Amino acid sequence: MHELFLTLGFGLVSAAILALSAVAFTLEYAVTNVANLSHGEILTIGAYAAYLIHQTTGNLLLAALGAAVAGGVVALAMYTTVIDRFVRRGVGTMPTFIATLGISFVIQNVLVIFFGAANVAYTIPQDAPHQVGPFLWTTTEGEIIISALIITAALYVIITYTKFGKSLRAVFQNRDLARVTGINAQLVGAATWFLAGLVAGYAGFVLAESVGTFNPYFGFSFFLITLTAAVAGGLGKPFSTMAGAIIVGIVLEFTGGYISASYELAFAFAILAIIILVRPRGLFSNARRSIFE
Repeated sequence: MHELFLTLGFGLVSAAILALSAVAFTLEYAVTNVANLSHGEILTIGAYAAYLIHQTTGNLLLAALGAAVAGGVVALAMYTTVIDRFVRRGVGTMPTFIATLGISFVIQNVLVIFFGAANVAYTIPQDAPHQVGPFLWTTTEGEIIISALIITAALYVIITYTKFGKSLRAVFQNRDLARVTGINAQLVGAATWFLAGLVAGYAGFVLAESVGTFNPYFGFSFFLITLTAAVAGGLGKPFSTMAGAIIVGIVLEFTGGYISASYELAFAFAILAIIILVRPRGLFSNARRSIFE
């Protein structure tokens, strides 16, 4: 029983990180209707930014803020220079989809040029785990869970109660109609991608902090799991995505704990394939419409 709760505790930490990444990905999707295949690179840039700032200042808070800002700036640059132009010209989902893959490869290779392809060790001193109910968490793991809860609560308030949130929902439901009603869809899209980038950059920091090592391909590997969680919850549904992240995070942690960590990505592929076939709009939706339509 102790081992069961230990694995479940690790699963909740993984789910918290995954929820941040998946919600950010869903926000990007909400204003473009395109799955951003370069999303993982925003996490990677967040990890590198945090590492460089932490090495320079020794301050983890500054590292976290720097990771978020770096992620926000890169996401905004992606949107304004490439994604928004494709969306406004109506070139279609598939060309935009492929363009995001191209952005991913460009960022990976730029990072290899500047930092090399080798793993970077990002070790942060850890204290002894604390008993929290049936779980054992270090201070860092507890901070990851608490920060994820705070960020998701803040996103809920922003999306549900602010004028920006209402505009975002309007653009997601019908971009052209939103324009007719006076909403600046381009500005809403830019602000949404910047917000998503802030969250994704921070997610890259806590992921690197949790794993202890990263490289230029680090975010791309995590992207598959992010996509699985987002599809499980339903693309375009940020808060259902959180539930999907919890399910996927815990399932993969049990896979690594009781079978083998080397099978985690294979399980993520399997979960993604099953969900697309059986519940293409997510586990929490009754409608049957594929995200690729």
